[in-house]
Amino acid sequence: MKVLVIGGTRYMGRLVVERLLDRGDEVTIFSRGQTQPPWWDRVEHISGDRSDPVSFRDGLGRRMFDAVLDTQAYRKEDVELASATFEGHVGRYVMVSTGSVYLDGKLDFFTHCPFRESDVDWADLDYSYPPGEDPYGVGKRHCEKWLLENSAVPFTVVRIPAVMGWDDPTNRMWWWVQRALDGQAVAWPLENQGPFRTLYSDDAASNFIRAMDAPRAANQIYHIAMGEVVTPARWVTLLWNAARAEPAITFVPNAVLTHSIEGYAPPLSRVFPYIHDLSKAVADFGFETTPISSWIQATVDWYRDYPPAEDSVGYDRRSDEIDVAARWASAHGNLVSTF
Repeated sequence: MKVLVIGGTRYMGRLVVERLLDRGDEVTIFSRGQTQPPWWDRVEHISGDRSDPVSFRDGLGRRMFDAVLDTQAYRKEDVELASATFEGHVGRYVMVSTGSVYLDGKLDFFTHCPFRESDVDWADLDYSYPPGEDPYGVGKRHCEKWLLENSAVPFTVVRIPAVMGWDDPTNRMWWWVQRALDGQAVAWPLENQGPFRTLYSDDAASNFIRAMDAPRAANQIYHIAMGEVVTPARWVTLLWNAARAEPAITFVPNAVLTHSIEGYAPPLSRVFPYIHDLSKAVADFGFETTPISSWIQATVDWYRDYPPAEDSVGYDRRSDEIDVAARWASAHGNLVSTF
């Protein structure tokens, strides 16, 4: 296949390109060229800026591709431009969306557990950015709505949760791994014990390609998330075990945490359950994922060998986290003894 990847030089996109090259596809990258992975000399690079419509049309408007993976569409205007540019020249357009489309009150996770792709409907959505709503999630809703109602190119939308794995540019995974590697306790907000699914970066890449290849996935929306559901305690246990440390998690009331550590917010902690229904992806393109214990071990090992130059968010107050966890555990133990 001839495949275009918009972005594609970091994290999930980089892994997608590696897999496409490994199976013999002809890959073209559209990016500013600021990051050049090891496979750079095996792809064609078209230099351009996604935010510049002229640059986008001039670079891609006359090119033929079997498929396009777009990791960089954030606004309705982005997919409008893609559709106009690729009409008649592309077999499938795959847009990476997000689980954030369900936030801002668009879905009650307690009554939709697991939640399905069809549990939200954008028919009555307008293209405004309501005050107080996350612009990222709003923009992705706009992208999905426009494609569903207007796309001139066969498309597939893949909705993903927070993606975790090695070399995570958001450093959400480093937040957890750095604490696991020091082997000390972590404080988890007591009220935020919703079970959840996340997604390993390698599994994101492999399932993007499965969706891209599948005829049944044309003009459809899918969840892509890890197969297992984990609780906060299970998540911490897996990470600390991978770091060869004794698992240590203390559930501390939010009021105590916010009083003791301003801005403390462990990634993935939520009040509500966050569990995707994956049956549609399984049925339509053979969706599958790596066992969580395997990819967490691989990720912790990578960070042990290649720790980021900077500490994770809030690690400068790590001693406060450990102190709060210890004091609350002691106070809770005394309370239990009293009763």
